[in-house]
Amino acid sequence: MNQQLLPLAVWVQVVYHDVRDRGRRAWAQRHDDAGVDEAVTKMIWLAVGIVVAIAATSFFTAKFNQARDNVPDPIGP
Repeated sequence: MNQQLLPLAVWVQVVYHDVRDRGRRAWAQRHDDAGVDEAVTKMIWLAVGIVVAIAATSFFTAKFNQARDNVPDPIGP
């Protein structure tokens, strides 16, 4: 049978199974830890997390100080 005469349902099924097989292979490759040193990766992510935490703390501290400076001093009666 000519490929152009195959029904649409067959093409959908072929594409679905191809995508599913590619997904399974990608998932298996993702979880294959052969040759990957996790300690270095974890240290890099830890360093990134620390930098983000320091940046967020300095940003919120600056915003808090800016808001505190904008509040007028109370005046007694």
